Amino acid sequence: MSTDPTAARLPVAGRAAMFEAIKRLVLADRRAFAVVVVLYVLAAGAGAALPVMLGEVIDGIGTGWTASRVDLVCGAIVACVVLQLVLLRTGRRLGYRLGERAAARLRESFIDRVLRLPLGTVERAGTGDLATRTAGDVGAVAELLRKTAPEVAVAMIEGTVIIVAAFVVNWKLGLLFLVGMPMLVFAARRYLRLASPVFLSERAAMSEIAETTTASAAGSQTVAAYRMQAERGEAGYARAATHMDRLRGIIRLQTWFFPATDLTFLTPAVVVTVVGGLWYLDGAVTVGEVVAVAMLTLRLDGPVFRSMLSLSEFQMGGAAMARVEGVHLMPDEVRDAVPSGAEVRLDDVTFGYGDGPDVLHGLSLHPRRGERLVVVGPSGAGKSTIARLIAGIDRPRAGSVTLGGAPVADVPLEVLRRKVVLVTQEHYIFTASLRENLNLAAPEAGDEALLGALAAVDARWAADLPEGLDTMLGEEHHRLNLAEAQQLALARVILADPDVVILDEATAGIDPGSAGNVEASLAAALDGRTVIAIAHQLQAAESADRIAVVQDGRIVEEGSHAELLESGGAYASLWGAWKGVAV
Repeated sequence: MSTDPTAARLPVAGRAAMFEAIKRLVLADRRAFAVVVVLYVLAAGAGAALPVMLGEVIDGIGTGWTASRVDLVCGAIVACVVLQLVLLRTGRRLGYRLGERAAARLRESFIDRVLRLPLGTVERAGTGDLATRTAGDVGAVAELLRKTAPEVAVAMIEGTVIIVAAFVVNWKLGLLFLVGMPMLVFAARRYLRLASPVFLSERAAMSEIAETTTASAAGSQTVAAYRMQAERGEAGYARAATHMDRLRGIIRLQTWFFPATDLTFLTPAVVVTVVGGLWYLDGAVTVGEVVAVAMLTLRLDGPVFRSMLSLSEFQMGGAAMARVEGVHLMPDEVRDAVPSGAEVRLDDVTFGYGDGPDVLHGLSLHPRRGERLVVVGPSGAGKSTIARLIAGIDRPRAGSVTLGGAPVADVPLEVLRRKVVLVTQEHYIFTASLRENLNLAAPEAGDEALLGALAAVDARWAADLPEGLDTMLGEEHHRLNLAEAQQLALARVILADPDVVILDEATAGIDPGSAGNVEASLAAALDGRTVIAIAHQLQAAESADRIAVVQDGRIVEEGSHAELLESGGAYASLWGAWKGVAV
C-alpha cells in the first residue's frame, strides 16, 4: 500500500486552467463587467486630470491668466475631485456585486461537482483536503473575486491612465516617467514566478493540518483507548511546523519585493524633478509641465502600492482557485447501467482497498427480495466492505456486485440512491428545521408523513421540541445527541422509500434498552423491502430472516438464528461470547 499521504489528494489545476476559470466566472456577467471597467476608467481619468490642470494653472499664472480664469480652472479641479469620488464609489459598489455574483456561481458549481464525485474518491482524498477546498479555498476565491481582483483592476486602470496623462502633458517627461517601470516589471514577474508554488504549498499544508485535526477529533475515543495522544499531538505539531515553514517562505519573498516596489515610483519622481528642472532652465519644458508630471509620478504611488500589496492576496486567491478548479478537472465517472428490478447479488467477489491485500476472497451472497438479512462476524472480517460494495461506493477487483442485473458501481447515482440507501453511524444534521432535515429524503412529504416516520423509529424526543417540526437544528440551535441523530437518519430512510436498505450498525449509538424497540419499529416500517443489516452487536440477528456469518472475507455460514445455533458453528460461538454463556 502506498505510504505517501498526498498520493490520493485531489488534483490542482495549472495556471492556464486557473486563469481560464476566473475569466469564465467574470465574463458570465459581461455587461456588468463592462460597466464597472468604464466607471473605473472615467474615475482614473478624473483623478489624473487634477495634476494636469494644476500644471496648467501654474503656467497660466506665469503667462498672465486673469483671476476669473484661474478660479474657473480651480473650480474644474474641485469638480474632478467630486466626480472621481462618485465614479470610484459607484464602480466599487457595482464591482463588489459583480464579484459576489461570480462567487455565488463558483460555490454552486463547486458544490454541484463535489456532490457528483465518487464517494470512494472523496474518501481516498481525505476529509481534510476536501473540507479545506470547500470552506477555505472557496472562501479565498470569493474574497479574490469580490475584493482583491477589483482592487487590482482599479489600480492597473488608474496606473495606465496616469502614464498616458504624463505623455499627454509632455512626451519627453513621459519617457522619464517610465524610468522605474523595468524594475517594477522585473520584480513583479520574479515575485509571481516564485510565489505561485510557495502559496500552493501553503494551501496544501493547510489541508494536511485539517486532515490531521479532523482524524484526531473523529477518532478521539480510539486515540484515548490506545493512548495515542502523544503520537497524534506530534503529528499535529509536525503539520503545523510544515505550515509555518511555508509561511516563512512567503515572508522571505515579501522582504525584498515590497522595498523594490517602493523604488518604482520614488525613482521616476526624483528623475522627473531633477532632469525636468534642468530642461526647464534650457527652455525645453515649462515649470507647469514639470510640476504636473512630478505630481503624476507621486500619484502612481497609490495604484502601484495597492496592486503590489494585493499580489500576495492575489497569489493566495489564485492558489485557492487552482485547487478549486482542480476538482472540476477530474474526469466524470461513467455510470450508465440500467438495473432491471432491485435484486442484489454478490458473486465470487474479491476486493481490497487501494494497493492493500484482499479483504474479501471469492465471497458470494444473494439477499432475497423483501428479506431481512443480517451480516455478522468478528471485527475486520469484511462486513462493512460488503455494505460499501452494495451501495456502489467501491468496485470489486474480481467477481460482480449487481443490482437488478446491472453492476452497482455503473448505475447512475441519481438512480442508485432511489433504489439503495446506506445508513451508517455517521449522520449529518443540517442547520435547518427538523422538517427541512426530513424533507431532504422526500421533498413532497407532508407533516403527517414526517411525524409517522419519526414515530416508526421511536423518536419520541421530537414531540418535546419547542416548535415541533419547525424547530431549528444544528450547532447554534437545538443540538441532537448521537442517538437522536441516528433516529433522524433512519426516519429519512423510511421517507426515501428505497427498494434496498443497508444498515451498517445504524443503531449503535442508541442505548441497548431502546435499540431493540427501534429495530423492531424500523423492521415493521421497512416490511417488504430488502434490508441488509451489518451487525457488530448481535441483538439485531435474532429476529432476522437469515444470517450470514463472515470470517476472513468469506461467508462461512448462512441460516436462521435457530439453525445456526443448532449447528454449533461460528455463529454459535459468536452468540455465546455475546451472551457470556457456553453454547
